[in-house]
Amino acid sequence: MSMFIANLGAAGIILSISIMLASGFLMTRITKRLHLPNVTGYIIAGVIIGPWCLSLIPSQYIVQMDFVTDLALAFIAFGVGKYFQLSSLKANGKNMIILTLFESLAAGVCITAAMALMGLSLPFCLLLGAIGCATAPASTIMTIRQYKAKGPFVDTILQVVALDDAVALVAFSVCAACVQAGSGSGAVTAAQVILPVIYNLAALILGVLSGIILSRLIHKRRSKDHSLVLACVTIMGVAGICSALNVSPLLACMASGTAI
Repeated sequence: MSMFIANLGAAGIILSISIMLASGFLMTRITKRLHLPNVTGYIIAGVIIGPWCLSLIPSQYIVQMDFVTDLALAFIAFGVGKYFQLSSLKANGKNMIILTLFESLAAGVCITAAMALMGLSLPFCLLLGAIGCATAPASTIMTIRQYKAKGPFVDTILQVVALDDAVALVAFSVCAACVQAGSGSGAVTAAQVILPVIYNLAALILGVLSGIILSRLIHKRRSKDHSLVLACVTIMGVAGICSALNVSPLLACMASGTAI
């Protein structure tokens, strides 16, 4: 089936997207009866139509659709930006930072220790631990949005999820630099450690500026269609710039949503 779709060219890409959307929708009909989140149905549907089961989607199309994940996450994060109210950040800012650091780094430490106990090399354990610091924010955000959960606990989760990727990126950069130095391929440079921090700060600034500009462009006299186009242009632009810098668009798009 995947070979047939792959030979269709552009039509095959459109057909693949339709299969993904249809399979996700049909699987949610089952998960809803089981009182499970829609995200669970999407994951199961992806496994079923993926290359290791029915292989309905050609593998080359899967590789070329990485941008869909960033784009979907960007739109979700933009909507979640409303939870980052200034009053909430002033009240819970310190707790949010402490929770984020412990939630992210504790997972990395535990994974590194567990892999070391299994006899793997220390450089490999460090890299696995750094990767383990990151979490998939899309599933958490989508589940909260589906059940319309509200309250201080939910707001804290959303704030921690937003900052988690930034911590994971910095941790991975530091571990990768240490592994590189330990392997004799070069010493740890300041740029290898500082650049990820600068990129995330730049993404935050970009998100805030884009939100401020968008808030000026969208007003009561502008139609809903034009406002929607401007919002899409802003979100896609921010996500594209972040992807070019190898930075997750989550933080920047949330900052943009918060600003507007």
